[in-house]
Amino acid sequence: MRVRTLTLANLTFLGCLTLWGLAPAVAQEGEPAAPPAAEAPEQAEQPEQPEAPPAEEPKAEPQPETPQPEQPKAEEPKPEEPKTETPAEEPKAETPAEPAQPEEGMKQESAPEEPKAEEPKAEEPKAEEPKAEEPKAEEPKAEEPKAEEPKTEQPPAEEPKAEEPPAELPAEVTLTKYVTLPMVGIYGRATVHIDPVDSAIAHGTFTMPKPGDDLTAGDGREVKWREATSADDGLLSTRSIRGGYACAEFESPVAGVMLLEATGHATVYVNGLPVAGDPYAYGDFKVPVEVVKGINTFVFHVAQGELRAKLVRPETKVALSSSRHTLPSLVKSEKATKVWAAVTVANQQGEPLASAKLEAQLDGQPASSTSIAWLDAASLRGCPVEIEVPAGLDKSVAELTLRVKQGDQVLAEQQYELAVVKADALQTHTYRSRVDGSVQSYVVVPATTTSATTQTVSNNDKGNSALAAIVALHTDGMTAQDYAGLFRAKTWAHLIVPSGRGMYPLDWEDWSRIDASEALADARTKWDIDDERIYASGHGMGGHGALVLATTEPDTFAGVATTAAWPSLWTYGGGMPDYRDPSPVQEMLLRAASPSDTLAHLKNLTGSGVYLAHGADDDQIDPGQSRLVAKELANWHNDFAFHELSGKGNWWGPETVDSAEAMQFLAARQRDSSKVTKVILTTADLGTVATSHWLTIAAQQEQFAESSIEIELKQQPLAFVGTTKNVKRITIDKSAVPPRKPFVVRLDDTKSVPFAGMPASGQVWLEKVGDQWMRRTSPKDSDKSPQRYGGMKQVFDHNVLLVYGTIGNDEENAWSRAKAHYDAETFAYRAGGALEVIPDTEFNADTTKDRNVVIYGNVDSNRAWAMLMSSSPVQVRRGRLTFGIRPEQGDDLGLIVVRPRSGSNTRLVAAVSGTGAKGMRLTNRLRYFWAGVAYPDWLLLGPQALENGDPSIRAAGYFGEDWDVEEADVAWRDLAL
Repeated sequence: MRVRTLTLANLTFLGCLTLWGLAPAVAQEGEPAAPPAAEAPEQAEQPEQPEAPPAEEPKAEPQPETPQPEQPKAEEPKPEEPKTETPAEEPKAETPAEPAQPEEGMKQESAPEEPKAEEPKAEEPKAEEPKAEEPKAEEPKAEEPKAEEPKTEQPPAEEPKAEEPPAELPAEVTLTKYVTLPMVGIYGRATVHIDPVDSAIAHGTFTMPKPGDDLTAGDGREVKWREATSADDGLLSTRSIRGGYACAEFESPVAGVMLLEATGHATVYVNGLPVAGDPYAYGDFKVPVEVVKGINTFVFHVAQGELRAKLVRPETKVALSSSRHTLPSLVKSEKATKVWAAVTVANQQGEPLASAKLEAQLDGQPASSTSIAWLDAASLRGCPVEIEVPAGLDKSVAELTLRVKQGDQVLAEQQYELAVVKADALQTHTYRSRVDGSVQSYVVVPATTTSATTQTVSNNDKGNSALAAIVALHTDGMTAQDYAGLFRAKTWAHLIVPSGRGMYPLDWEDWSRIDASEALADARTKWDIDDERIYASGHGMGGHGALVLATTEPDTFAGVATTAAWPSLWTYGGGMPDYRDPSPVQEMLLRAASPSDTLAHLKNLTGSGVYLAHGADDDQIDPGQSRLVAKELANWHNDFAFHELSGKGNWWGPETVDSAEAMQFLAARQRDSSKVTKVILTTADLGTVATSHWLTIAAQQEQFAESSIEIELKQQPLAFVGTTKNVKRITIDKSAVPPRKPFVVRLDDTKSVPFAGMPASGQVWLEKVGDQWMRRTSPKDSDKSPQRYGGMKQVFDHNVLLVYGTIGNDEENAWSRAKAHYDAETFAYRAGGALEVIPDTEFNADTTKDRNVVIYGNVDSNRAWAMLMSSSPVQVRRGRLTFGIRPEQGDDLGLIVVRPRSGSNTRLVAAVSGTGAKGMRLTNRLRYFWAGVAYPDWLLLGPQALENGDPSIRAAGYFGEDWDVEEADVAWRDLAL
């Protein structure tokens, strides 16, 4: 009865939170209003629209799970109580909660069992009755009443039925009582943020605060924790503490898995372990979390002006999301086809989901299925499934049924509706991304000149039927579907609108930029597209994205058209590092971030026409942003137009993005790649952009510093003449010169390098040695190259696998698992990703050779380290780290490092590591999934990194071209020890 009558009144709560900056320009950590960095004013209102959708059916049907129904065993656990107490006594909040165990559930029943002690008393009177009946002892009938004794004894025998069932998780818990804190952190887009609360959590010294407790903020202010209570509906107003913290707690009668349905926060620490938040307040990001028996703590880092949080007991072990999915349109066709879809699968139990499959059935047709990769306990991931589409669909909507199955057992089932459209209608297409195997989508507005039926085509045989394509990038807070709906169908071009991996793409940098490229590549396989007439356009953040896309693919786009665009994260959005007198370490960090400086790479638009428009009265994005671009182009570009429109603001209807003038500008431009004789290329990151037409920058003298080359092919005699800056090695492709024609290369006014003709390999290599350029053979395949250049972010570019450790101590293992899942959840939320997370016990190096891998832990805590990092010059053990021959001591150092994966010439392995649990936790919230936040090949954090920021970074740098330390470019804070 005590367990069943547990109510919210029995539950205690507290509250706390801190975020990055309040101003939209710098609110990076939660980045609800600032992450888009383009439309901050719009975003401030966006989060308030999606109040967490009701979807609280679990409240209506608790269906208490009773994993320990065998009540007869209720008394057996008594001797086991000491074992049950052990996990409850673990003081480390960082250790993951164990799933509910029978012993813990039955332990709650020990008190109700007391009625059994009364049974003998009930029988005592019966024992005396025979004495009172002695005179009639010989009568047989006198014995008959004994037959009624069972009736007398029956009530005690029935007592077990009256006993409480095993203790179970509460059906629903709304957090209402908090202790809150105003903003105390300094975030921006810094490599390492400053946050005293985060620092205390990392050091293991954080305790749940009480009202009135003092704290020194990152900027030196003295602030106090204050008590706060939510409204009856659970809504807590956090406008005054946005960027701060809100802490709460509740007591659970048992351990188990619950769904955390929270919104308006950047991150939450659940019992000391990080869990991804809902900073844009979508309201549908429900994360399974493990709660412990007893007090559970929640430390929310506030991202919005409102916070809601509740925990719901799952009704099923596995669930399919009704809202977080990627679904295609079905195009009416006379041919049967196959398309990809994806849905978020939540494993809501305390054990992994293995050997399962996702089954798809369309309108009652035969089902198809796709295997679900290992899904860890209490986790979620977007899972792909291939759908078989029959020919001749003749309806407007088709019903798709998805099921999670293990063998023949159905674990979860959900229905979805797919639009069935004509071939010339607006339509959504899907594809599998090389980044993580996830299913991504893009929307197409087909051209109207023909039936525009999708077809597989060869880009080498386009003929005169090929049409142009416009890649249109939406602004923040808008879906690709909504943005595509603003455009009129063209007679001369297909319109392709990538999703950018979400409503708030990563400023169209990093994986959002890759998404745009992949969407275009997929569209090229379905429509007859003219490679010489491809264009990029966009509005606001999408305008920035159009500039990013065109400058990183300088030989793809014939024209670019933007409205209200901003060129760089340094000129708009705020938060980028700005060091007046940078230290050597800070100079290294600036180099890592330099790829985000699009303004510095505008010369890559030399071969593209550029159309810029901006409302003169724009109060969201200053017209000065477009003026910056126009001013730079005016210095050297001969084909651009800039229109500052009087009386126009940021938005003036569909004409903002689909004006006749802009479309006519694009339609009039066309490339002729076969006649390119001059190449101008600038880049900071060869892993992002290294090639334009027939030229490739294969190596830099100083990695991630700005590099450039201007080279022209001159006739009579045939010669490549040009100048370079920070370029070590180049290649020239055979497409630049006729076969068997001799030529020379003369760079930087040095001696010419002659070639008798293009070699059979199809390219020539040149390298700068000292001040002289000379011919060389191709480098080793294992060396750094544009295909595997480094920088921490690149490890997430190719089907990455996250591996957590299980051989460390309890604290290390708990951190490793939680951090791997935190990264996967964050990538899912921010970039629509689907990263697989597995324990080191499931990792197989042989079957994952073509995948990048991230290891969480060190030599002593993760088995995968010995398999993948044993030859690394950087070795991390408990209490000690070595870089080459240099040692660093202590159990509180944090490290991230990226290395080449042995056995592969293109794959990478990275480690998120530390010399102990304290050091490991320093990496909890390193923001490698944020645009503009970048990391070199390796970064070493000192114990006070989260208190002091950059000054506590001990070292940062890049490995040599051969990935070794002898030629490494490293900045150390301190002299060699």
